[in-house]
Amino acid sequence: MLGAFFWGGLADKIGRRQALIICMSFNGFFAFLSSFVQGYGLFLFCRFFAGFGIGGAVPIVFSYFAEVLAREKRGEHLSWLCMFWMIGGIYASAMAWAIIPHYGWSFSMGSAYQFHSWRVFVIVCALPCVSSVVALTFMPESPRFLLEVGKHDEAWMILKQIHDTNMRARGQPEKVFTIWMTFMRCFDYPVKKNTIMLITVWVTLSFGYYGLSVWFPDVIKHLQADEYASRVKRFYGERVEGFVFNFTLENQIHTNGEYIRD
Repeated sequence: MLGAFFWGGLADKIGRRQALIICMSFNGFFAFLSSFVQGYGLFLFCRFFAGFGIGGAVPIVFSYFAEVLAREKRGEHLSWLCMFWMIGGIYASAMAWAIIPHYGWSFSMGSAYQFHSWRVFVIVCALPCVSSVVALTFMPESPRFLLEVGKHDEAWMILKQIHDTNMRARGQPEKVFTIWMTFMRCFDYPVKKNTIMLITVWVTLSFGYYGLSVWFPDVIKHLQADEYASRVKRFYGERVEGFVFNFTLENQIHTNGEYIRD
């Protein structure tokens, strides 16, 4: 939330492409760093700033991408963009399944430094961010931003390239305001109703998505624990003498038993 507010506003000052490169680099740096730090506090610190960086990508990517789309195709292609959120989720899950169970990848330097396979997973999850930064260096700057800062020739060349690709050019550049003024304008007529509706939808989606993501693992763990407990065999005060145990005692609880010459 903080990242989206900060980087989204900064993008109007330094350019959407430039802001996107910086916030993604911010995310990549702290994501890599979090893989190596020791201690929960430092790890949480790094993940906070990694999230702060990636939070800026959410508003900037959509507005940056929408600039190069023809109006009648905008909704369709922004929906395609949303699909990559799910692809990222599949990528992260697949990498976790392929990497984390490999305990042999772990090593330690005394008792002070431990590096386990889950840390390799954290690094691998940061790789798409790095590739995005590299790809963005080959992308043009936002035409809207170039027009606002008076670089009309550069903006014209980019718009011409967009026109040649889309076969048409639409829309007028917006005016840039301060971050707080821009934010407050979302609650003015005639967009106030749309803002409130979008906030409601987005909060509901986020609450459901992240809430279920956090809740489901605990549910599965409890179900597995209940299933395991239902199969437990309990023996109390049992006297066993001269018996040959040629099987495992897995999932059995023996209390106050007496075992003689077994």
